[in-house]
Formats: sequence, C-alpha cells, structure tokens
Amino acid sequence: MKAKDIMDPVTDYLTPEDTLQQAVQKMRATKRWHGQGLKGMVILDQAGRLIGVLAIKDILRATIPVYMDPRISKFSWDGMLETMASKVACRKVKEFMSTRVVTVPEDAPLMRCVDLLIEKNLQRLPVVDADNKVLGVVYIRDIYNLISKIFTEAPKCEI
Repeated sequence: MKAKDIMDPVTDYLTPEDTLQQAVQKMRATKRWHGQGLKGMVILDQAGRLIGVLAIKDILRATIPVYMDPRISKFSWDGMLETMASKVACRKVKEFMSTRVVTVPEDAPLMRCVDLLIEKNLQRLPVVDADNKVLGVVYIRDIYNLISKIFTEAPKCEI
C-alpha cells in the first residue's frame, strides 16, 4: 500500500492571507468521511504549491499565549477566551502557520508514512508531486482505522 492509496484528496485549503477566523470557519466547514471538521489544513500559494500547515494547536497558541501563568486557572474564565480570540481573529494565517512541513511523494510506502507520523509526532502528512503541489493528505487516524479493522474483524494472536 502506498500514500496515494490511503490519502484523502484535498477539497479545501487555506491561503497565507486568510485570517484566523476564516481559517477556523474553513476547518469547521470542511468535513471528512466521518462528518467532523478538519483539525488542520494545508496552506497553498497562488500557484497551488504547499507553503505551510495550520493546525488547531497553532490556533490555540495564537489565542492563549504561553506567558499566561497556569495559576490563572484559579480565576474565572468568563469572557476571557472571547476577549483573547477577538484579539487574534483578524491576524493572518501566515503569522502562525508551520512552514517546515514534512511531506511524502504519492508513491511513498505506507510504512514510510507511519514512520514519519510516529517519529515526527504528526497527525497528518501532505502528499505532494514533484512540483510540491498537494495531491492529498495521509491522516494518522485513517491508518489506525485500517489497523483497528484488522484487529476487530480477524483477530489473530500469535504466541
């Protein structure tokens, strides 16, 4: 099995000029096969080449700065998240996206994809062609679903 056999085609993407609010709206509106929104999206330039990825953790970091004291949890959060989110809602995706993106070619073996996902602690792996254009995304969840199907449909314990 190769990356192209398990990748999910890219149906929507972000641009570096999108705002964080637009990014969140696109991530929620773009549904995968299980009906849930995306937890991260690829960012393409005007030529359709991959230039970054924005994940929910990037949005969390943008909204809740690291300098906040953990002891603040003793206080009420009423209205605090709304205030913090409104301060970054109009900031651009390019300010928070990850530009060092790990990718694989479409003919990458499934084992290579799994190695990268585990080694780099990734949730998704863009599949690109020779021009760095995104063909799809391999999700760690989809690989787990393949494995869990084997465990549940034909369990075989070798001792």
